[in-house]
Amino acid sequence: MEDNISAELKHSFNLVPSCLMIISPGISISMVNDYFADCLKIDKDIIVNMDLAPGLKLILNSSPDLIQDYALDLEQWFRTNFDRLSLSAVKDAFKSEFEGVSYNTISTDKSPGAIILNFGIGSIACKKAMVSEREMTLQNMTDDSEVLISMVDEYGNLEFRNLAWEKFMGERIPSQGRFQWEELVHEDDLEPFHNQLYNAVSTRASFSAELRIKDRNNLYRWLKIKGSPRLNSHQRFLGYVCTAIEISETKNQLLELTRLNEALIISNAEIAARKEELQSALDAAEMGSCSLDIATLKAEISQEYRNHYGLPLQGDIDWQMVTQAVEPEYRDEVNQVLYDAAEHGTPVDSTYPIRHLISGQRKWMRVVGKVSKDKTGKPQSIYAVVMDVTGAIQEEHMKNKFIEMVSHELKTPLTSIGGFIQLLAYKHDLGQQFDAANIFKKVHHQLSKMGRMIEGFLNISRIESSEMKIEKREFNFCDLIDELNEEFINDISTHSITTTKCESIMVNGDRDRIGMVIHNLITNAIKYSPSGSPIQIEFRTDNNNLIFSVKDEGIGIIPGRGSGNIRRENVLEEHSFTCKNITSF
Repeated sequence: MEDNISAELKHSFNLVPSCLMIISPGISISMVNDYFADCLKIDKDIIVNMDLAPGLKLILNSSPDLIQDYALDLEQWFRTNFDRLSLSAVKDAFKSEFEGVSYNTISTDKSPGAIILNFGIGSIACKKAMVSEREMTLQNMTDDSEVLISMVDEYGNLEFRNLAWEKFMGERIPSQGRFQWEELVHEDDLEPFHNQLYNAVSTRASFSAELRIKDRNNLYRWLKIKGSPRLNSHQRFLGYVCTAIEISETKNQLLELTRLNEALIISNAEIAARKEELQSALDAAEMGSCSLDIATLKAEISQEYRNHYGLPLQGDIDWQMVTQAVEPEYRDEVNQVLYDAAEHGTPVDSTYPIRHLISGQRKWMRVVGKVSKDKTGKPQSIYAVVMDVTGAIQEEHMKNKFIEMVSHELKTPLTSIGGFIQLLAYKHDLGQQFDAANIFKKVHHQLSKMGRMIEGFLNISRIESSEMKIEKREFNFCDLIDELNEEFINDISTHSITTTKCESIMVNGDRDRIGMVIHNLITNAIKYSPSGSPIQIEFRTDNNNLIFSVKDEGIGIIPGRGSGNIRRENVLEEHSFTCKNITSF
């Protein structure tokens, strides 16, 4: 066993002026230090490798001052408690049972689980006789060690320190005398170290501490200091043998790891909060979210997503359950989007109709998502959000229908204008006489008709954007009716239109807007009444109010569906001319 003990440990061990012995895990004597051998005048080579009990008996026979009963009891105690020697309670029990003896456990690569025994068998006279002779030897032997070794007395005064301490601290540490811990130990470590040292001295116990201390360059560096109590043969406490090693790199790494761990905890909390905020935003926007595992096709789906599709509100969901809600004619397209994402990492953006699995309601959904890949770049999962775009799809459909209607309405006057222009060209080419003024009048009439249509379409946009402007001026209402009457008489042959006779009714209002409303009322009467039926345009004044009406023989406004006409009437009331109301019958 002694061969397995490092030379450094041997040197340090033999320098300690206490009676020390190393016991192997087999409870045999591996080594005794020089001080032990010299004080007891024993031959170390004889007792090395002996079992503890026989070896102690041999030592005790050489020095009857020791209590011989310790031999067998010590060996039996260590064999019984070997696996629990590092426990504080076991150490306390040992001190109570074997007064005058203390131990510490050591564990190195070459000597695992060994025990250092400290016997207080050196008398004061023996100790003093040996100290002066060994002091120089002790200094020389420890100066080659990188371990910081020192001895302090029971009052904390420095009795010995090796060269490693001087290399570490320079002139800050004396060779003997008082060491100014207060000036050199970091302020955050000073009080805990003092408290720990005080408790150890009070109980004559070993201590171990980690602290920051200033080096020779006035920089704080971390040391791990261990102290073992020194006792004489009468168990009088003499101080401590201390060793220290630098742990700055390890400590700084631990501190950085702690800092990173705290930052990670904060980051995770922030991510969780952002995730919750995002989910709240998605819920507020009635948007669902899902995460799909490409390998298993298992999906984690939010409550809003489940609500949109009519999926179960609890339990696992797979892709097949989702596609059950998709309209059959769109399933291949939806599955192709999933295939492209899974195979090529293509972002997801798909719009398709579904049938709610519970209510059967048809809705349009849009799914937008990104693909998450593993370290090799292979698609691993898809995260997506889903939104109900039924309203947008319907609006798009209405817009297309509106464009179709506009195109149709504009086509009629354009066709008429084209016909008149062709007629003019034909007459001109033949050199025939023609009534150009009448043709130009009709072209102008069709252009005016197109202008009103375009203005009407623009007014719809202006009303929706609250940009509708009313330009009031005084005009003769009878002149406006005459112009409209002439227009319809020239264009319409399917109905008989009669108009109330009048000469002059002055009105303060927007002539173009009022003319457009009347034109629309007459147009609707023509469109929704039987061909050949009469249409009557009537108006009268009543207490500064002008009441205008268009009568026809159509089916009229179905009860409950007159909101469109009522809304237009309200707009006129809001932007009225001097005569306050226009009433449609």
